[in-house]
Formats: sequence, structure tokens, C-alpha cells
Amino acid sequence: MEFDYNKLLNDASGVLSSKTHTEERLKVPEPEIIFEGKATIIRNFLDIAEMLNRNPEDLVKYLTKEFGIGASISGRRLVINRKLREEDIKDKLNAYMATYVLCYECSSPDTTIEKVGRTYLLVCKACGAEHPIRASREIKENEEQISEGKTYNVTINEIGRSGEGHAFYGDFTIYVPGTKKGEHVKVLVKKIRKNIAIGEVVK
Repeated sequence: MEFDYNKLLNDASGVLSSKTHTEERLKVPEPEIIFEGKATIIRNFLDIAEMLNRNPEDLVKYLTKEFGIGASISGRRLVINRKLREEDIKDKLNAYMATYVLCYECSSPDTTIEKVGRTYLLVCKACGAEHPIRASREIKENEEQISEGKTYNVTINEIGRSGEGHAFYGDFTIYVPGTKKGEHVKVLVKKIRKNIAIGEVVK
């Protein structure tokens, strides 16, 4: 069956807005940072942990390991035993989200962490993807670009206005005609325009 790839590419605006909506679903509060003596205080730390839907103690362990210094929860605040720049704190929180919260395939925040044997998996409730948490950075680096003529394993996240499947892969949205929502398929990328690609299912 022949598909009008150019027509699908020109019909991409709806998908872009849909993906943007997905990525904007998680609104993490800005850290409210103050200094008391030599300590850095994040006043709304528990608000941040609750929005991320993660155990506050796990987030504390992550920050203490990254900064190499002790920290403790006091009420709803986090007390870090050293003065830190606000930019550095925000960078670490963003890195935590990228590794432990946002789905590596569709960027949805609707994820859970599950332990299978000795491996911790990030499991996405939106697209069903499962990835070892330790592999997150490598996955993101590998998915930043896709190329015409190469094949990729993807999950169909939604169905477009013309009935074609839409899969998110890194920063790209791949149109895959003839697929159904929830399908896991291998696609051959036929054409690319900006962050939109047209794929064809291959066996």
C-alpha cells in the first residue's frame, strides 16, 4: 500500500501541539532557596518531591550523592550543609527528572519505579515502556537523532487525525500508517522534516 508521505508531513502541526502538551503536564515548583549561615535551605522541598511522585528520602540520597555533602529533611524543608548556587540545584533536579521521572520514550511523567531482580526499571503508564534506570542517559543520547533509511523499535502512543499511528522517539514524532494505539513495532524511517518523521512498519 502506498502512503502520501508529504501529506502526512504537512499535517504535523496537531502532533507537535499534542506532544508539547504531554511534556508540559509536569509542572515542578521552582525551588524556594534561602541561606541560613553556611546552609542552603530548599523551603518547598516536600512540595517538589510530591509533584514528582517520588520518595523524598530517595531524592535526598540523590542530591547528597551528586553534591557530595550531607543534607536532611526538616519539616517540609531540605537543609543542605553548604552554600550552593540556585542554578546548580535546578540542574540537579532537572537531571533527576530526566533519569528517574520522565519516560525515556514518550516523556510522560506518569511513571513508576519497579524492582525486578536486582534491576530498577522506570515503567511508563502512558506508553508501557520499561527501561533500566541506569541506562537513562545512554538512551537519551542515542535517541536525540534519527536518520532516513534506518529502523527503530517504537510504541504507538496515539492515533492521528488521518488514522495513522504516532510514536514519540527522543525529540521526534514518527507517523506510522496502518498501526494501532499501544502496538510495539519496528519502523523504517522514510522521510524526515524537522522533528517529524514518516515511518513504515517492517517485519
